[in-house]
Amino acid sequence: MSEFSENESRDRSRRDFLKVSAGATALTAAALESGLAQAVKAAEELPTVTLGKTGAKTTALGMGTSWSLAPSFVLAALKSGVRYIDTSENYENTLAEKVLGEVLERSGMRKDVYLVTKNGRAKVGGPGAFAAFEKRLEGSLERLRTDYVDCYYLHGVEGREIPLLKDPDVKAAFEKLKKAGKIKFCGLSCHDRRLPEIVTAAAESGFIDQIMIQYNYRTMNNDQVRRAMDAASKANLALVAMKTQAGAGSFREVDASPRFQEFVDKGFKKEQAAIKTVLAEGRMQVVVSEMTNRDMLRENMAACLDPKLSHRDRELLEQHRLATSHLYCQGCGHHCEPAAGGAAVADILRFLRYDEVYGKTRTARALYQALPESTRNLASTDFAAAQAACPHKLPVVELIARANRRLG
Repeated sequence: MSEFSENESRDRSRRDFLKVSAGATALTAAALESGLAQAVKAAEELPTVTLGKTGAKTTALGMGTSWSLAPSFVLAALKSGVRYIDTSENYENTLAEKVLGEVLERSGMRKDVYLVTKNGRAKVGGPGAFAAFEKRLEGSLERLRTDYVDCYYLHGVEGREIPLLKDPDVKAAFEKLKKAGKIKFCGLSCHDRRLPEIVTAAAESGFIDQIMIQYNYRTMNNDQVRRAMDAASKANLALVAMKTQAGAGSFREVDASPRFQEFVDKGFKKEQAAIKTVLAEGRMQVVVSEMTNRDMLRENMAACLDPKLSHRDRELLEQHRLATSHLYCQGCGHHCEPAAGGAAVADILRFLRYDEVYGKTRTARALYQALPESTRNLASTDFAAAQAACPHKLPVVELIARANRRLG
């Protein structure tokens, strides 16, 4: 997706948002026009799950919102039975929270939804933690038009922020927000290369109730990740998976992945199989998916309604994983980054994927340019050494060069 088309999408989202204020009638009409509302009347209800030690019940399928939200589509997802919504103050520069707040208020469905939002701009410890958290949360509550959220996250926790999970002031801040009735539970999200350490620290923290991490058919068999998830399960944390699709195809321009068409020709629905794999493994309670159209919504619902994965689909998914493993960065920067003098290889490739696969050029560019210069000093870095160290044989040199051209 070009930057121009992304801007167009944002403009459309803003126009949609303004239309919402005209009232619930327009929203309902938009949902009915899609034909989805009638289709789901005959559908089974989405399976419900219990979110670990929180005891809260919600649907196994959750809706991600880090894209230009159409209010009519949000309502369609709610009317289809989705009861878990994940958002953040970061998403669409707070516009996602505003759209959700308007839809939930107009539809009267706030009480039916397990609502998560995130603190991504004031992750601080020490005596000032409560004031910082409360200020950010108040802004989110105002935009969401609610007096509480079900779970409030530390967003995008990185390895260098692990001390926050051991900070008594951070724990006290979350406890005060709970006592004030502004949050029910506290959690974190993470896709950092030190994910296993972060998950383990969360399990040991004593105050984190819920975590959301990158978890998919490419990463779930990693020994370090599995041990960390064992610790999280033992602590009875609520476990939520994101990025379950593990990449829609390949990094563009490097390899068009022609073999993927073989799987399509065999009638293989990789996207559905990817969700089923995560749910069937049994650790994760909720899969959060960025569903951007009604076809995605229907297919994700179907995957959750029938989570059994056939032997044939397992074989095809494994064939696909092996055929495309060199085209997907799995975030294991501990292999390549030391060879690259500490350059943020995993982060840079993640931002490139945001741009090329998800079409989030503006977001990817902002994240890339926010990296400290010391971690993206491309001129003096030997990325050939990083490429040689990659266990998945990614073309790191070409990918980093293209990231710099597109995002720098």
